[in-house]
Amino acid sequence: MQADVWSVTLDSDADFYVTSTTPAGAGALTLAATQPAPNGAGYKVTQTSATGDNTGVNFVITGIEVGGNTITETLAGADGSSGPASVSSTNYFAVVTGITVSTGTTGAITVGFGGSLALPRTRIKDWYYVGNGSAGSISVVSDGETIPRLKIVSPATTTPEAYSQTLSGEGILVGQVGDKFAVVTTTNITSYTLTCG
Repeated sequence: MQADVWSVTLDSDADFYVTSTTPAGAGALTLAATQPAPNGAGYKVTQTSATGDNTGVNFVITGIEVGGNTITETLAGADGSSGPASVSSTNYFAVVTGITVSTGTTGAITVGFGGSLALPRTRIKDWYYVGNGSAGSISVVSDGETIPRLKIVSPATTTPEAYSQTLSGEGILVGQVGDKFAVVTTTNITSYTLTCG
C-alpha cells in the first residue's frame, strides 16, 4: 500500500522570506512566507544585499531545522558594495518563524533560500533530472555519513537530456534516525525532482 508520496525539486528563491526592504534600525523583518518545501524538507537561508556592505549587520534567524529541532542562527550580512551579493546559513531550515536585524541596513536587502536541499527521514521512491550536457551527478548523503545513500551519475552529452528512474521495493531510506537528515547536492544538473514517501 502506498501512502503520503510527495515530491521536492531543485529550487531557490532570493526573496522568499523577506521581499526587498531597507530596515532603518534594529527589529523584526516582515515574513512573506515561512516554509520553502513540503513535509519537513528545507534549504539554507540566503541573505542578499543589493548595493550596500551589510557585513556589520547580524540577521538572527529562528525556525525549525530539517530534522525537527527549533534553532536560532546568527548570519552576518552580505557585502553588496560591488554589486548584489549573498551569504547563506549553516543550518537547513524547514520553517522560518522569525528574522531580526541588529541594526539598519545599507541599501535594500532580501532574505530567501537556496543551495543544497535537505531531506528529513524519508524514502526516495524515484527521481527525474535534466543534465546540462556536461558530466555531472546528484548525491544524497545522510547527516553524519560520508558515503552517499544514493548517487546518480549524469553522462556528458552534446545537448541537455532528461532522465528518470523508479526505484525498486520501498525505495532508498535517507535521514536514518531521530533528528538526522540527508543533504542532496548536485554538479552540472539543470533541474531535478525527487519523489519521496
